[in-house]
Amino acid sequence: MAREHSHVKKRRRGCLGGCLTRIVLMLGLAALLFVGAHVLGFVKSDPVTGAPSLTLERLEDFSVGGLSASDLPDFSGVTQGISGGLEDARQMAQGIEIPAWPYGVSREGLTVKTLRAGDGEAVLVCCDGYTMLVGGGSGMGAGLLSQLILCGVKHLNAVIAPCSDAEQIGALALAVTLMPPQYLLVQDSQTKGTAYNRLIGQAQRSEGTQILAAQQGLTFSLGRATVTIIGPTYKPHTDERDDGLSVRVDYGGTGVLIMGQITEAGERELIGSGARLACDALICARGGSESATGSAIVSAAAPSIALMTGREPANSVKVRLQKAGAQVYTAGEHGVMTLVSDGKNLIIKP
Repeated sequence: MAREHSHVKKRRRGCLGGCLTRIVLMLGLAALLFVGAHVLGFVKSDPVTGAPSLTLERLEDFSVGGLSASDLPDFSGVTQGISGGLEDARQMAQGIEIPAWPYGVSREGLTVKTLRAGDGEAVLVCCDGYTMLVGGGSGMGAGLLSQLILCGVKHLNAVIAPCSDAEQIGALALAVTLMPPQYLLVQDSQTKGTAYNRLIGQAQRSEGTQILAAQQGLTFSLGRATVTIIGPTYKPHTDERDDGLSVRVDYGGTGVLIMGQITEAGERELIGSGARLACDALICARGGSESATGSAIVSAAAPSIALMTGREPANSVKVRLQKAGAQVYTAGEHGVMTLVSDGKNLIIKP
């Protein structure tokens, strides 16, 4: 029986390995096609925003099997499309509505984007060519890194590890390795597991990265934006989730709160500390779970826009925000969500 059980385990491992291999091959093929389209000139990426676009210009450089259009048999208008219909094709393409590129970054002003981050959260902040990453989500980092590249990010000026939970910072080590930031802000009072130690180790090996244990009130500039650590008020807490970092980003007259992984009790502490909480947009704590975004913080922040990034956000939290007058957007409905500010107005591009 033991030998038979061993065979079952081997078959299961083999099936899992085969599935993972197929997934990796499919992702590799997709990446190869995407890169190949860039090389051939059919797809071009905006150097600032990272947004790809299709182009028909390269069609003029290609022929079919070395034959000119006049050498081809008449396929009832097909040759017309090859030889003389390029301009018509362009005009037709102009009339096609292409879906918005979800990873696009605004050329001007402030962009705050929630990325797909597995079981955790990752928020990209871009302003005047400066970039900051808050959290990284779970996994080994390949998915996070590919999203940063799609956003046009070539470097990171600052990285904030809001807690030491592997689900929230597991992917940061790779990002820090390949895009070494000037500053890595960490919370050093929580339990330090493998993910945290790997992140710190990579940062220490990265030339030019300074590691800071962030405290409430720490403020720095990101281009014309101002970033402030608004919590925790103190540490350590009985529930160490409330040791997690919460961040405020101000640009002109607009503000965004990124609440991190704290609970409703931690939110009440922030209110009592006198931290500036009134904002235009709120990225809900813990992805919008029932344990956070209580009525007190909703009243204090009074956001016009609220983003819930968790896989299963609580409907009660969504209703609470909506009753307070906020437009609520969830990752389940909109995937990657983008906030854009010109310093006067802040809008959502779900």
